[in-house]
Amino acid sequence: MRQRVVLLYGVDEQSHDFEVAATRALIGNASAALAARGWVVEPVEVNHDLVGALKPYSPDDWLVFNLCEGSPAQAFYYAKTARVLSAMGYTFTGADHVSLDVTQFKWKMKRVLQQHNVPTPRWSVVEAPGDIRPDLLPDSLFPAIVKPANEHCSYGITRDSVVMDLDGAQSQAARIIEQFNGPALIEEFLDSPEYNVSVWGSARPQVLGISTMTYDAFDDVRDRLCTFEAKWDPSSEPYQRIPAICPAPVSPELKAEIEAVAIAAYTALGCRDYGRIDLRLKHGRPMVLDVNSNCDVCPDGGFAAAAVAAGLTYGEMMEQIMRFALERSRQVAARPSEAGPGVWVPQTEGALAVV
Repeated sequence: MRQRVVLLYGVDEQSHDFEVAATRALIGNASAALAARGWVVEPVEVNHDLVGALKPYSPDDWLVFNLCEGSPAQAFYYAKTARVLSAMGYTFTGADHVSLDVTQFKWKMKRVLQQHNVPTPRWSVVEAPGDIRPDLLPDSLFPAIVKPANEHCSYGITRDSVVMDLDGAQSQAARIIEQFNGPALIEEFLDSPEYNVSVWGSARPQVLGISTMTYDAFDDVRDRLCTFEAKWDPSSEPYQRIPAICPAPVSPELKAEIEAVAIAAYTALGCRDYGRIDLRLKHGRPMVLDVNSNCDVCPDGGFAAAAVAAGLTYGEMMEQIMRFALERSRQVAARPSEAGPGVWVPQTEGALAVV
């Protein structure tokens, strides 16, 4: 039997134009790269009916590369997709639904990092601006960054996200809570280069490469971050003036420490097959900002850049991610009474609260 893979992705009326364009470009590039390596590739688009979209593709015959994202309200929300794929018996790439859901909600992610003693900046989550009080946000926390607690892709991140005092935090939190109809995360802002660590594997995860973004072009601390504009608008000044360098020019000592912290975060959040860990430095020590399960794998993205720096082609990178999933599936089949490698068992979550 020839190697068969479904590239599963989603678009609907809630998808922004830039998201649709980026997704379709990814599917086109991935299809061509995998077909060139001998795979039978079937792109499958999800709009509102995930189960119906998969019906023509038997789980006995097809591997699924889960490229779905979406918000929790969409049929192709990536945690929902993973849960359905698992229930239907598919072997699929990337994290399970527990890991994907926890990393979607930043306050859950931060709790898990703390439970596993993974270093991360000080933080609080608030559901109303009035929750922000001096006893919960001391002066030592500032400058701080205020961002949506339940979003990804830098939604809601602008230069106004960096605040210098309690009043600024309250004002920005009010805007975020109203705009995104959800809680705001307030986090200590670390003014350092940012490191994006590409990690892959499951039972024995390894660092594929470290990229860095530097903010030396900007003097104002409020501009020294990767905003939504910097990530998605090629015509913008931040997009053009924030370089992404891979491999990152770091000392052997810092490289070793970044890799150790990134693997600890990857493992704590139950990532598998591939993911990206974002860090900054506090007093020279790495601190985890975000854990990206099922991170972007487009050819011009950070994960692919790390693969190229490691001597891999784009097709080889995509194929290796699928090999990880296939190997994990074989291991689980061989040990049906045991949990699969790299699966995080969640702690019981309490009510949403300021911590």
